[in-house]
Amino acid sequence: MSTDLFEKTLLTIHELDIGTFRFYDQVVIGEIKEGKSINLDASLPLLALAWEHYKKKPVVYISNRKHSYSLDPTMHFETLKLVPYLAGYAWVVYDDINEKNARLEARFLHCPNSVHRSMDTALAWAFETLRRQELD
Repeated sequence: MSTDLFEKTLLTIHELDIGTFRFYDQVVIGEIKEGKSINLDASLPLLALAWEHYKKKPVVYISNRKHSYSLDPTMHFETLKLVPYLAGYAWVVYDDINEKNARLEARFLHCPNSVHRSMDTALAWAFETLRRQELD
């Protein structure tokens, strides 16, 4: 799917205390604000919005890590219980430090996940992950 065609699937944009989240047909792209500390409690408003928008429809979350922030990776154990329809989780990183952080975080996720250096490759991975899940 081309980027232009993908942009046409934009449903809404949510500005939350922790960041900006773009909700598409089956993809959420999140950009956490600089310096935020993310744990399960801080993520609950986002998880509630995802539940409302997708209602068990498979969805891939892409973390666009443009900014530096801290995240408690153990929150993913609970995230998957609250959002069992999460089909995949990807990170777009722009430097080696954030790539190392993403790879550490990935160890706590028990769903398909992948680290990318561009949004285009992350989106291609997301669409392929969703396609594979439809075939299962």
